[in-house]
Amino acid sequence: MIRSCVRATLSVALAAVLAASTARVALAVEERVWLSLEAGADLYDAEEALRDAPAFGLRATGFLNRWVGVEGLYHRASPDQDPTTLGSATVAHYGAGLILTPQRYAWALPYVYGGIGSVKVDRDGFAAKSNSAFHGGLGAVFRAGERLGIRLDARDVSYKQENGPGRATRVNEFQISSGITGFWIGRPRDTDEDGVPDKTDRCPGTPKGAVVDAGGCPLDTDKDKVFDGLDKCASTPEGAVVDEKGCPLDSDGDGVFDGIDKCPDTAKGILVDAQGCPMDSDGDLVFDGPDQCPNTPKGAKVDTSGCPFDADLDGVPDGIDTCPFTPAGVAVNAGGCPVALSPYERQLLDDWVIRLTDIEFVVDSLRLTPQGQARIDEVASVLAQWPMLKLEVGVHSDNLGEDARRQSQSQLRARAILQYIYSKYPSLNAKNYWYVGYGDTQPIGSNKTAEGRAMNRRVEFRLMNMDALTKERERREALGTTPVPPAPGLPRKAQEQSTQEPAPAPPPASTTPAPPGQTPAPAAAKEPAPPIPPAPTPPDSTRTAPSPDSTRPAPTPPDSIPPAHSPPDSMAPPPPPSPAK
Repeated sequence: MIRSCVRATLSVALAAVLAASTARVALAVEERVWLSLEAGADLYDAEEALRDAPAFGLRATGFLNRWVGVEGLYHRASPDQDPTTLGSATVAHYGAGLILTPQRYAWALPYVYGGIGSVKVDRDGFAAKSNSAFHGGLGAVFRAGERLGIRLDARDVSYKQENGPGRATRVNEFQISSGITGFWIGRPRDTDEDGVPDKTDRCPGTPKGAVVDAGGCPLDTDKDKVFDGLDKCASTPEGAVVDEKGCPLDSDGDGVFDGIDKCPDTAKGILVDAQGCPMDSDGDLVFDGPDQCPNTPKGAKVDTSGCPFDADLDGVPDGIDTCPFTPAGVAVNAGGCPVALSPYERQLLDDWVIRLTDIEFVVDSLRLTPQGQARIDEVASVLAQWPMLKLEVGVHSDNLGEDARRQSQSQLRARAILQYIYSKYPSLNAKNYWYVGYGDTQPIGSNKTAEGRAMNRRVEFRLMNMDALTKERERREALGTTPVPPAPGLPRKAQEQSTQEPAPAPPPASTTPAPPGQTPAPAAAKEPAPPIPPAPTPPDSTRTAPSPDSTRPAPTPPDSIPPAHSPPDSMAPPPPPSPAK
């Protein structure tokens, strides 16, 4: 019966050991020493002639590391001899050896052990005898807390029997026991080795090396999701994207970390603000860094390197240059307009008309002579400087040639002049210009003299929107009359060349009609034209000269002018000539 119970107990113990081998990791102490008090039963070999009997023992175990320890034991039983008439006996087992456990930090600690020792048998009627012994066994310790556990154990003790009723042979004694084990000389278990015992560790899976708080949870001071201690860049700005080492990434290399960078695809070399977006300090649409002219005035047109264009080389960049066609070398004010007005500009501002007398065309042609083109070029440059003005281009002739052709020819010549100006300055708005051919209907000098006829052969550029001129003149005068240095990013051309406008050759001044019977005197050289007297109206003429403030329908714009043609032979007779003056 006893042996049956023993077998059942051993089966349960073996199952417990196997289950314990898969037990979860403990929240216990990392003890160094086990002290065990045990009680059980000894099952003797038949050759020993001893009856199975209860036993008790004491065991002390010291661990060298997490898996290996040394153990010493003392086990004692007082069985009866078989037959009982022989009396009783005392069996004492002393042993020492190694103990192995696969997981000493678990709640259930399976182990195996083995060693050597001595068995002393003291029988009634026989002399006491001690014999060397070998032992081996297995078991498990089930923790009941941090300091106590329950131990189940089974081992076999083998020694050579002598001085007994049985044969002198090697016998095997089977010892089973259970008991209480105390855990000593250790520190609270810290499975993740973060310095906080498992018992109070709220974050038991902390990666090794991470810095933790008092509760055992890892710290992340810079909140980059890489724990302090593992973070190689501990001061990462909040919100930055980091690598596995905790160092911030900067994909576009602009010095602002990914995650904080609001413009993540900034080109290399561009200066950025605190949010990683390109800066354009001068507002020229070329970012700082690649911008080779970082102080370009606002509104200036620039090239791909951020440096301003200056088509007329006056030191004022295109885009803010009010007078974009200033002649080279002329000193300008802050708006890019000449400090000193040219004679034609002065004539336009003072008299609201530019008059070119003795204008020269190729005979019986619409083409200007080279001298005539040069004079028209000067006027065209003035028109380009004042693009907001609306003007009438009128061509007048003397009374020479066929009467029937004067008006039509002057009409075609007016158109040709305007088309020539457009070819020189395509930026001019064609809607701002009219052309009219007056023929010889509005003479300002006597056609009886060469001087008078030269005065009558003229081109007049007559202003039609005086208010626009007045406003623009006031605006330009407000920009100052002091020459300014070139804008940042432009070479110092204007100041290196001249600080004053060179006096251009003035156009031939118009002459004032002479009194009857006198020869008109030419105007002094380099003097602005005197105020223009009202053009006399022929008494019998059906045409009247347009006044500056009069309103007339706009003629066909130059870009849709029909081809010129010769006047028909059936043209109505021209008006009678003006009375001689």
